Amino acid sequence: MDQHMYELPDMWTEYCDPSKRHLALTVEPDELGHWWLTSPWLGKRISYAWISTPKDGFEAMRSGIELSRQGRPAVVNYATDLPTDYWSPSARVAKLDEFGIDASIILPQWGSLFANVPRGVGENLAVVRANLEAWNRRAVDIQQEGGGRLVSVGQVSLRGGDQSWLEDQLQVLSRGGVKTAMMTYGLQDGRPLSHPDHDRAWSAFVEHGIIPVFHVNDNGRNSALPEEWFATDHDPFASALEMPFFDVGIRLALGDLALNGTFERHPALRFCIVELYASWFEQFLVAIDNAYRFHARVTGRHFRELALTPSEYILRQVKVVAHWSLDDVPHLMDRFPNEMMFGGDYPHCEGLLSPYGEFAERVGALPEPLAAKLYGQNAVELLGLAG
Repeated sequence: MDQHMYELPDMWTEYCDPSKRHLALTVEPDELGHWWLTSPWLGKRISYAWISTPKDGFEAMRSGIELSRQGRPAVVNYATDLPTDYWSPSARVAKLDEFGIDASIILPQWGSLFANVPRGVGENLAVVRANLEAWNRRAVDIQQEGGGRLVSVGQVSLRGGDQSWLEDQLQVLSRGGVKTAMMTYGLQDGRPLSHPDHDRAWSAFVEHGIIPVFHVNDNGRNSALPEEWFATDHDPFASALEMPFFDVGIRLALGDLALNGTFERHPALRFCIVELYASWFEQFLVAIDNAYRFHARVTGRHFRELALTPSEYILRQVKVVAHWSLDDVPHLMDRFPNEMMFGGDYPHCEGLLSPYGEFAERVGALPEPLAAKLYGQNAVELLGLAG
């Protein structure tokens, strides 16, 4: 299921509209040779740019950050040390053969960081849009070069009020064969996802056959929790206090879409949640239905009259990638056989070196019908792929 493709240092410049290249991001070294995701236009370093190694790569990531913090020279060169399959579609396809995987969705590496506030460059919509556009052109190339085996993920935003930019980008993706697009799950210029101003956007997703993707860390700080909670964190990328609550913002977004009728108004709209975990899903569905019923008991009327319960909309329109170590996958498959997909997160540090084989080994044997759904059928159904 989910994998990431690294951006080469000049990717955004290469794929940016020529009139917007001054807004392009880059990955560039500092005076000690440490590489950073950077916005030259804003004069801002967004994140330390490390090279992940699956399964045991935290040591390499941490050592690079520590060397930088200590003012010592880097030992890794981002431009020359990236393995070929980290950025080359043809090399990644060959890697899929090695993994025994038919197809995988492909997300950007740094795309989950730069569009956000305060971590990224979200305060400047022109910079955000220029670089989302650049990745979308790259995503089309990945999709086409992957020969149908790399299911590329674009990037879009509901910000800006005028939906014409979003519709243009969805059209670019759709014409290029791209079926999914990452977007932040928090407030959009102060508006919840269910706001009536966004109905045209959700219709456009359906019209162009694009599935919105919520990624674990796409919203910068957790959209449901004020920034002040994290004042003691020395590293905003890996916040110890935030990690136990990674699912809060996504639960809030799904609850908003269900309770406020967006799912009902757009029954063909589908969502995919990747690289989180799924242990929250069962309790969340119970809680949101209880809230819907309790509100009516207390106030004498439902929050909003819905034809289905909130959980029924979510089960109909949302699929979730389960985690090999944080979730009881057999239990989830027993309870939600049509909603769960497997994920290996290659080539991230917390990912698996052999995504399918190691996932299956760690989860253990499943009844064949459930295994078939987890390891392919549910994703095929969601993405509209040929089985």
